[in-house]
Amino acid sequence: MPTLTHKKPDGSDRQLEIAAAKPLVIGRVDESDIAVRDSFVSRVHCGIGFVDSHFTLKDLGSTNGTYRNGARVFQCDLASGDKIQVGNTTLVFEVTNASEDAQLRQVPQMIAPPSAPLNVTGPRPNLKQMTMPVNLPPPAPAAHRPPGLRPG
Repeated sequence: MPTLTHKKPDGSDRQLEIAAAKPLVIGRVDESDIAVRDSFVSRVHCGIGFVDSHFTLKDLGSTNGTYRNGARVFQCDLASGDKIQVGNTTLVFEVTNASEDAQLRQVPQMIAPPSAPLNVTGPRPNLKQMTMPVNLPPPAPAAHRPPGLRPG
């Protein structure tokens, strides 16, 4: 029976046996075979199985979809080097040897540093303010003035 080793970003590994009848579940909940801490991953997101001597990837009804090498998939075969995207998490699938054992390496998420707040109220150097006279239109002729108004 083939095994799949989940290599976590923290450096720890977890070895899992893949049964032909039941895929390994990747999801957000702790009960998943491969638990991923990512709010964009569904509780039960996708599964990896082993059928007819090859590994398969299947979306299990996830909200945000499952992607292999950038393309959305619902079910597909996996090859060594494939990148699986679930939510904001990337998993790299690699076959380790001829005995059909594989590993799933979880790539650490890239988190953007907090941005500095913009100083929208502070002074702006070298800012020149200009004022321009406003030319008002000439007063309307007496015939077009509403009754009761006198010229100013």
